[in-house]
Amino acid sequence: MKLSELASKLHDHQKPNHSILIYGPSKTGKTELVGTAARIPEIKRIFWIDIENGAETLLHMGLTEEELDKINLIKIPDTREMPRGIETVLKMLSAKTPIEICDIHGKVGCTECKGKSHTVFCLKDCTHNDLVVIDSGSQLGDSALAMACAGKNIEYKPGWDEYGLVVKWLGDIMSVIQAATFTNFVMITHELIYEEEINGIKRDKILPLVGTKAFCSKVAKYFGTVIYTEIKLGKHAAGSSSTYKPNHITGSRVNAAIEKSKELSMRAILVEGGILT
Repeated sequence: MKLSELASKLHDHQKPNHSILIYGPSKTGKTELVGTAARIPEIKRIFWIDIENGAETLLHMGLTEEELDKINLIKIPDTREMPRGIETVLKMLSAKTPIEICDIHGKVGCTECKGKSHTVFCLKDCTHNDLVVIDSGSQLGDSALAMACAGKNIEYKPGWDEYGLVVKWLGDIMSVIQAATFTNFVMITHELIYEEEINGIKRDKILPLVGTKAFCSKVAKYFGTVIYTEIKLGKHAAGSSSTYKPNHITGSRVNAAIEKSKELSMRAILVEGGILT
């Protein structure tokens, strides 16, 4: 197919689904930014996978009842002793048929909660006007390492085998996000700061924090848009252009520039970026 033919089809029909990575220091407005997606009329459903208790922010950002109704919260308690986050997310993104996730334990097919409150999820039933949010990628990486070390004592030091499992599990999840076959994805995560030396000059390099340092260095490639959030002049700020901030990974395949918007909103990416029409 000639590229001109593809461009014509994209112009005449629905745009492909999109994947977005949002990272930055704590308390820089990441969750609130993603929450603004509920205000976009074109978004019909949001499946919010909450692994680190970040959903409380959504209740205090002034969303209307109609907007809150769009958000299906999948709360997954995740600890070192009970690393349920990675287990449930892997099942959610790989299951071919609908699965039931209990609202108390965040477990798929929970025998303790049979017949009680649960959320039904099937990735194949999601659409272009839905959004799957993973909050957060850093906790997902911690959960993967904890599951890889399951059964070991607390002093156990992970080795190649354990880190190999972490990379494999995270890679499986990222490949689904990258393909975005059925719907749009957003992953929220924190930042990793490390020092690199180039031509004898040391400088800080800022990466999205997901799993191992090596995985952090390549995780951005799985996403169509990468946004960095920060505090500027006492206000939340964010950028998605590839030239937004030196030493920080940002960029957008749809040329979305959230830093040019009058207010921080997912509309700058999903609507103005041409993803939702």
